[in-house]
Amino acid sequence: MALLLPLWLPILLSATAIWLLSLVVWMALPHHKRDFIALPDEDGFMDALRRSGIPPGNYVFPDFRTRAAMEAPKTQKALQEGPVGHLSLWPTPLTMADKLAATFLVHLAVATLIAYLTRVALPGPAPAAKVFQIAATAGILAYSFSSIPNALWFGAYKRTIIASLIDGILFGLILGAIFAWRWPAA
Repeated sequence: MALLLPLWLPILLSATAIWLLSLVVWMALPHHKRDFIALPDEDGFMDALRRSGIPPGNYVFPDFRTRAAMEAPKTQKALQEGPVGHLSLWPTPLTMADKLAATFLVHLAVATLIAYLTRVALPGPAPAAKVFQIAATAGILAYSFSSIPNALWFGAYKRTIIASLIDGILFGLILGAIFAWRWPAA
């Protein structure tokens, strides 16, 4: 704890700055507007979902979660003919406050871990350029590359992956800059 106590300000500032920037990126900037597309018959699809009574959750279809299910002729046929996919249903009414709070906690955890890593790499006073180099690199790794495996597995568009990669580079550079600016002198 004593290792991180002097770093509370860069941790809090960077987590807050990245959280605010991520809000702007997702709500105001245009580069994520095409990450999802509309269904051809949205009303019919939503009516069918309502009638089915499926509770909120994350679903895969066809269900091939076990070896036996994967080898079943019915599953093999469905995997060949389609549709194949996943479906996430959220509880209603949709609220944003819990998601915003949880996202801030993730940014706070990332900043705390990067502060720890940077402090271990630079135990004493350090030049701002060195602090930036270590913290920004760790930030880019955390924010750019952590989501790529899921994006690949769950069918994100290539442009979505690239846009998220660019966002992550920006977030990492901002985190590095804040750490370099507010790194304790002693």
